[in-house]
Amino acid sequence: MGKRVYQNIEIRGVVYPDANAAAAALGVTAGQVRMAVRKDRLDGLGTRPALRPVTIRGVTYPNFSAAGKALGVNPNTVRAAYRNGTLHRVGTGRVGPEPMRVRIAGKDFDDVNAAAAHFGVQSGTVYSAICDGDPDRVARPAVYNPWKSKPFTIGGLTFPSMRAASRALGFKDEEYIAKAVKRGSRRGRERILAAAMTYVAQGKHVWGVA
Repeated sequence: MGKRVYQNIEIRGVVYPDANAAAAALGVTAGQVRMAVRKDRLDGLGTRPALRPVTIRGVTYPNFSAAGKALGVNPNTVRAAYRNGTLHRVGTGRVGPEPMRVRIAGKDFDDVNAAAAHFGVQSGTVYSAICDGDPDRVARPAVYNPWKSKPFTIGGLTFPSMRAASRALGFKDEEYIAKAVKRGSRRGRERILAAAMTYVAQGKHVWGVA
């Protein structure tokens, strides 16, 4: 079989100068066009979602190609967004996975950082609660034994107990501060102080000021 030339490709009455032009118009890849030429299946090329109307941020476009042209992206970008359920961000420059929405105590937050800011804790505290399968604990007031709990002060901040400080400062282990203090760990003390400074810098709610 001689070398096949992918030029002047006719698809449903329209002639495209080459595979790239046909792909751009139909919202498919040039490889798909060449494959359709080889298998003599051009009539069905691009008849699936690529040629259906698509609505993006309230605007309806006749097909993927029109949407891509209007928003300054490749039609294949629109196709991928259609497949992944992310049409709302086509042409906005936003890439990567969608932020993880969080529900705590019946309230929805756009992401972990928003939830942490709302409850006045570090994002690590929220992640830890989610990983433990109990995100609502972030919203629950901590219950302490007044006979065992003592206020803990560091970096100008005072918390009702070491456990409360561990939670607020984002340590996954709620006993982290108690263990670090018991061991007399210098590195642990430095980590706790750094977390407290970050806590203050981010304007978090504090239990009290020493």
